[in-house]
Amino acid sequence: MTGDLQSEVIRAFHRKDFTTPVVGITGGKGGVGKTTVAVNIACALADRGVRTALVDADVDGPNGAILLSVELANPAAVDITVPQIDAERCNGCGDCVRACRLHALFQPRGKYPQLIGECNGCEACIQVCEAHAISRGRKQVGMTYLSRIDGLSLYTGALIPGFEESSVVVQAVRERAFADAEQFDLILVDTSPGAHCNVINALRGADSVLAVTEPTPFGLHDLELILNLLELLELGGSVVLNRADLPGDRKKIKTVARQHSREMIWEIGMDDLLARSYAAGVPVVREYPQAPSSKVFQQLAENIAATYGI
Repeated sequence: MTGDLQSEVIRAFHRKDFTTPVVGITGGKGGVGKTTVAVNIACALADRGVRTALVDADVDGPNGAILLSVELANPAAVDITVPQIDAERCNGCGDCVRACRLHALFQPRGKYPQLIGECNGCEACIQVCEAHAISRGRKQVGMTYLSRIDGLSLYTGALIPGFEESSVVVQAVRERAFADAEQFDLILVDTSPGAHCNVINALRGADSVLAVTEPTPFGLHDLELILNLLELLELGGSVVLNRADLPGDRKKIKTVARQHSREMIWEIGMDDLLARSYAAGVPVVREYPQAPSSKVFQQLAENIAATYGI
């Protein structure tokens, strides 16, 4: 792909029909405190009077509501299409079975196809059925929620355990939040860990990204993965070094960040008040505003607000 074509594809990928800034918060490694960072920045912004939305797009294990001690509210179902086959119309050609990349359809000898596996709603079977024997059924795979607490709006996506269609739920919670975008001054999107398609989908439309890591060999390895991904998506931003006082090589973290043009590194230490607030399910910026970690979160919020003039 040529440079001009790639840039055009990236611009289309990030295109959105609103002007509200979107900041992604991600990290290649799970357990680095990404959601803690997201929740506390969101609260610090809201406490400054910034109309803030936080999107919890880690749909396989959403926990933003837990860290905010807020109940999930305003539920909306997330459905996908599943094939419903009319036995009287079906001519037994088997085109639908061959079109299904997940092998979710099986055709017993002398009978019409049956749905036996997990369908992802792609509708390929419907498109190839010349007999028009397949109609669109619906199956619920997840939920989205909208909860409000102390000036902050939390959008949560949750996949129903046992289903595989997490990307559909990520898309649904993004769309729900983005539909309300003009109500907010800023939208924060907390992604799942990793560098896979759900992270990419969650970061669509982002204007910048905070990459959260820790000073361990695992943190360094996965930081490089996520920064490579952000470069591919042409997303700028900063690195947040959480648990900065853990044994490890902070210099390597900073070197990798600079190699990927991430000059600003925010360091958050492991202070006792942060741990205490985490265990209580209360944001440290609200429970202990004078804690060392709170001051970093507040500075981060101020920097984000200044960047976007809000």
